[in-house]
Amino acid sequence: GTWKTADCKDNEGHPSCTPCKEGQEYTEEKNYLDYCRRCDFCDEEHGLEVEKNCTRTQNTKCRCKANFFCNGSSCDLCEPCITCEHGIIEKCTPTSNTKCKGKESGSNLPWLLCLLVIPIILAIIWGKRRREDKGARKLEHWKRNNHNADKMIMNPLPVLLDLFSDVDLSKYITSIAELMTLNQVKEFVRKNGMKEPKMDEIKNNHPQDTAEQKVQLLRNWYQHHGKKGAYDALIKSLPKDIAEKVQDMVQKDITSNDENADFKSENERQSMA
Repeated sequence: GTWKTADCKDNEGHPSCTPCKEGQEYTEEKNYLDYCRRCDFCDEEHGLEVEKNCTRTQNTKCRCKANFFCNGSSCDLCEPCITCEHGIIEKCTPTSNTKCKGKESGSNLPWLLCLLVIPIILAIIWGKRRREDKGARKLEHWKRNNHNADKMIMNPLPVLLDLFSDVDLSKYITSIAELMTLNQVKEFVRKNGMKEPKMDEIKNNHPQDTAEQKVQLLRNWYQHHGKKGAYDALIKSLPKDIAEKVQDMVQKDITSNDENADFKSENERQSMA
């Protein structure tokens, strides 16, 4: 709860200590720091609320607000709980999403089942064609606006990723941090609006752990920037070699998810048939 104001005056003495500002700063253990650590902020826009207020000896403890949840042990942002149309199996908790019941179909009404199946099949076909048409339009637009389109068409990755401009970066933060040096991370978050006091706070909270500093700097930037446009801002600011690695990582993940979704849709279509 204090910080060192002055060194010991003699060999048997103790340093002069000054209390941290209540509700603003803290230190959790005995120390020789010449500063107090700043209390964390629970961002309501990201579904967080204060569970325990910051004191001189303990940092703020955040939790998910009502109707929000987070799967991780420590959450920088919480996701809204889903709502169920056909009943709840398990209610949403701060650490798990709502589990919903499936819609029951009438076994004595086969005609109703047909009426339900046909729109689903049509929706799957329409959605797939719409995605294909959208990708083709974006590719054609990109070719018209790039002088080196014929050469660059051999690597369509930028066009494909443009379809996912608002990628949720939260699950990639740690991997992205591993690709960057600490100076690169600092330069990026500084150019994208992070203030020096916040950067110093993160450094002071993890003085011997540069890997954690990188993760917390990127996570704090993403938390305050928000999902919209964050991926585009990151890619444009990174060195080319790192940007390509991040693009490749995200593209593989998106492709894998799309393949799983198509596989699941195919299985559902075959089951209904």
